[in-house]
Amino acid sequence: MSDPLARPVRDYADVDALLLSRVRDDPRPYAARAHLAGVAVRELLAREGVDPAALHALHVAGSKGKGSTALMTEALLRDAGVRTGTYTSPHLRRWNERIRVDGEPVSDAALAAALECLRPHVAALDAAGDDAAPTFFDLVTAAGLLILARSGCAAAVVETGLGGRYDATKAISPAACCITSIELEHTDKLGPTLADVAWHKAGIIAPGVPVVVGELPPEAADVVEDCAAAAGARVLRAGRDWSVQASPADGGQRIVVRWCWEGAPRTAELQLRHAGRHLAVDAALALMLARAAGHDCRADALADCELPGRAQVLSRSPWIVADAAHTAASFAALADTLAGIPARGRCFVVSTVRGKPPQALARLLGGARRVFVTRADRLRSAPPGELAAALGGLDAALQTVVVEDPREALVRARAELEPGELLCACGSTYLAGIAIECLAGGAPGDAPGR
Repeated sequence: MSDPLARPVRDYADVDALLLSRVRDDPRPYAARAHLAGVAVRELLAREGVDPAALHALHVAGSKGKGSTALMTEALLRDAGVRTGTYTSPHLRRWNERIRVDGEPVSDAALAAALECLRPHVAALDAAGDDAAPTFFDLVTAAGLLILARSGCAAAVVETGLGGRYDATKAISPAACCITSIELEHTDKLGPTLADVAWHKAGIIAPGVPVVVGELPPEAADVVEDCAAAAGARVLRAGRDWSVQASPADGGQRIVVRWCWEGAPRTAELQLRHAGRHLAVDAALALMLARAAGHDCRADALADCELPGRAQVLSRSPWIVADAAHTAASFAALADTLAGIPARGRCFVVSTVRGKPPQALARLLGGARRVFVTRADRLRSAPPGELAAALGGLDAALQTVVVEDPREALVRARAELEPGELLCACGSTYLAGIAIECLAGGAPGDAPGR
């Protein structure tokens, strides 16, 4: 097969081939990225005459909740009449989902055109040596920022990848920043303590730029405060400068946000169609981030906001839920959400990233009648047999079934549901996307529904 970099990018198949060709089986050690953060992205865009620092950007990092916060920030800005571009990762089903203009994923043609513009520059940087070669995430980020810059977006909501400090999205110069949450995750790359993880996430803090901070553990909050002080950045912190309360309402929730960093104390009421206190916090973060960036947003702008893959109900008869939960905190939040669904039992389909400790997932699965263990991503997912063995070692009562193909696992789990049972697909963003594709509406191939 020919090198995808050597042929024009004309359609989605070419997009897919080029991006996947940049995924390395032997990625650079994470620490080696310290001096490369944003460098390749800036160079790729400079060759197209685009300065990512010119974007009015709102930069979002965190262990969990950053994608939801980004999408809700987008909704608030759009409701305020701001032409908004959004860059998030990963995607559920298609690459286009990572790059949105005015609330809609960009077209196949727009994505192909952006990558075709960048393709010769990637080849030139590859030829300059391995250190200069753009990574997969460098290329996706450059394409996203190129599209947002050329779409005339007045604001760009940009979500980091794994960390923050060494991230490709550091190519931007934000007008405001947000750190949603901190928990132990990717400890092989970010370090073994909450302080280590916080230091990486706090790397997005820019000199003199306000940073909105969620409900962080004290150890992590101290690190963020120190990094902000060193940068002369004002911290707008949950529990001190703003607060959030939530109560169930019409299948979703009513959220009250109070803040006191704009002079006199202020209050806003939000309506969210999704349940779960973690999403209420994300909604408050979005409102605070938009205001910190200078946007006056209506409180009711989130009433119709969709959050794909966040406790997304695909069917109510039977109950089928897809959730991108993949960390300890997100598994706990999912457990709380599932507890509110009137089902008589549970069945799960799960896939996790290789190297993820299984303890938090095992706690979520406790009491399930059956768990199908699969592989959502051929490169990054834990081998299903190994994950099933680990889960069984933690809970001998757990009945696990190994099915390598995720679509087969989902369809089989759906077919074997007993009356009144709930089926939940979780552990991986990609698995949530496959579940939406296969099981929305209760039948394979239907469009996502509520």
